[in-house]
Amino acid sequence: MDLKMPFIKFKQSIAWLSFSFLLFLLTACNPFLQTTHLENIQKRGDIMMGTINGSLTYSFDGSVYSGFDYELGKQLADELNVKLTIKEYATFEALFKALDNNKVDFLAAGLTLTPKRAQKYRSSPPYYFASQKLVYRKGSYRPREATDINAPVFVLKDSSHEETLDKLLSAMPELEVNILENADQETLLRKVAEEEITFAIVDSSTLAQKQLYYPVLTEAFTISKKQPVAWLLKRHQDDTLYSAIIEFMGNRYNDQTIAKLEEKYFGHVRQFDFVDTKVFLRRNQSILPEFESLFKKHATSEVDWLLLAAVSYQESHWDPKAESPTGVRGMMMLTLDTADYIGIKNRLDPAQSIKGGADYLTKLIKRLPNSIPDDEKIWFALASYNLGYGHVMDARRITLKKKQNPDAWSDVKANLPLLHEKKWYSQSRYGYARGREAQHYVNNIRQYLKTLTWFIAERTKQEAEQKIELAVQAKLAAEQKRAAKAKLEAEQKSSPAEKAKLEAQQKIELAEKAEQEAQQKSRLAEKAKQEAQQKSRLAEKAEQESEQKIELAEKAKLEAEQQIELAAKVKLEVEQQIELAAKAKLEAEQQIELAAKAKQEAEQKIELAAKAKQEAEQKIELAAKAKQEAEQKIELAAKAKQEAEQELVAKAKLEDEQELGAKALLAAEQEPTAEQEPATEQEPAAEQEPAAQEKKQAETKEVQETEVATADITAVSK
Repeated sequence: MDLKMPFIKFKQSIAWLSFSFLLFLLTACNPFLQTTHLENIQKRGDIMMGTINGSLTYSFDGSVYSGFDYELGKQLADELNVKLTIKEYATFEALFKALDNNKVDFLAAGLTLTPKRAQKYRSSPPYYFASQKLVYRKGSYRPREATDINAPVFVLKDSSHEETLDKLLSAMPELEVNILENADQETLLRKVAEEEITFAIVDSSTLAQKQLYYPVLTEAFTISKKQPVAWLLKRHQDDTLYSAIIEFMGNRYNDQTIAKLEEKYFGHVRQFDFVDTKVFLRRNQSILPEFESLFKKHATSEVDWLLLAAVSYQESHWDPKAESPTGVRGMMMLTLDTADYIGIKNRLDPAQSIKGGADYLTKLIKRLPNSIPDDEKIWFALASYNLGYGHVMDARRITLKKKQNPDAWSDVKANLPLLHEKKWYSQSRYGYARGREAQHYVNNIRQYLKTLTWFIAERTKQEAEQKIELAVQAKLAAEQKRAAKAKLEAEQKSSPAEKAKLEAQQKIELAEKAEQEAQQKSRLAEKAKQEAQQKSRLAEKAEQESEQKIELAEKAKLEAEQQIELAAKVKLEVEQQIELAAKAKLEAEQQIELAAKAKQEAEQKIELAAKAKQEAEQKIELAAKAKQEAEQKIELAAKAKQEAEQELVAKAKLEDEQELGAKALLAAEQEPTAEQEPATEQEPAAEQEPAAQEKKQAETKEVQETEVATADITAVSK
């Protein structure tokens, strides 16, 4: 040990001298290089990340920043001990130009690492992979391969998809391609969903996310296999930031941060259900408003109202009377034991059920070990809500046995199905459980939550636009009123000749403007529809539209006012018709519901009648059987009576014969004297008289008992 230490120190000294000499040579080669790129960032105090707004990259909902790239970028900034500065660009062209001109330090926008990009820029290690999909609208023509495409394909300028199509065009020069500027992948998908375009190419990750909002979108085929998604950096003279990012990504892989982010943004969107998503969006409009205030009222700091609503939809589809075969009931499908535990008296009352579900879910979150990250506790709690807390703890123990992380939802979720397998559940504390169902349960809730969040954001945006439109209309009406007043004053001041000339000119202008305004209104209506669905710059566009409408209003005259009034009348009639149709639809649904209920009651009555009939038939059958048995008993009793009577007659006859024989024998044996003869004859008669009477009484009694038994049997049979 003593011999090794000096040698090790000697080696360290040599290594340090070598490094110092190499650094001296590098500095001598470039004497003007004073600080490195990374040192400049740290001196500046911030690192600038270029990105494009999107749910997967970077977004801000007014209170919370989110996005796969944003969260990774924020962690990089924290590791470098600097502030993260976001620079957002509208197009890929502007994004790459910013990097080329040193406006940003690196790009993080879900960028696929294509051969052209790899040649021009440096890249980080990939943090996920994505393929390219040709997207079309469900229900329309579906091409199975590139040669089947029969309409223009739309892609974004300077995107990886454009690079893919460039290769495809060399083999298929007849393919028609449209390159869109000033747009993003979400805009492309919206245009396909609304049938403005037929085909578009987007990343698989973006399609999976947006299908939750536009369920009519679907994949035609994969146009390019999976490619790495990475950050891009300019090729600088030094590698300091590049090396720091490589080390950062390696550490994030090792501590499972990237796996957790992948689970957070992609783990719940692998399987898409078109019908379920479409029904859910429809019920967001028709059913959710009835219970929205209750969800908001009973939300907690751990469980916000959107999550509470998503859980309730998964449990009962927002049906207050829902009931499962296992006995769980209500909006939150609480068991009787759970309801008692949290103090809920009536599980079918929506307010009590929602409050109970929120309180129970909050208790589960607080019960979980502190070693689980706060942002992942909710998924463990949801699995416990469905499967039971003990079974989820079993899944964590199995995860630990497999040398995985029991505090990472991605690892525990993957091991939940093992609770089905005897090999594993036989070693657990709480035994067998339907772990795969819990896995799907949590994934479904996450999908519902994402769709619901988007729906509420869109609804809020539309409400804001409606308020702006109402304000614009009020301002327009005021301007029209002022214009009419000014016109009236001008007409009153002008001479008759000038007035006639002016009126003639106005009529000509009005005739021309009426046609122009009708066309402009049609164009404006279409433009308003498109603008209402775009995400960015809504306030600025609304202000521009307001100014345009005010400018048009200043030119409007009497005929325009009449047209506006007529349009308002038509609109009112249409709204009334819509209202009547909605009312008729509601009445029809109520009638259908009543008919279904009546049908169910009738079926129950028929079933009860059939059961009663069956019971009556059984009673009749039993009575017939009892009657038959009684008749058999009567017949047997009558037969017994007859046999008894015959036996009594025979017995009496036999006894009479025996008595006569005995008398004759006695008379023969005794030959009394003349004096004794009367006495001898009288004594036997006196002795025999009581015996004969007892015998007759016994026979009479036996006959009477037989008759009574026969009468009783007859009465029973009747």
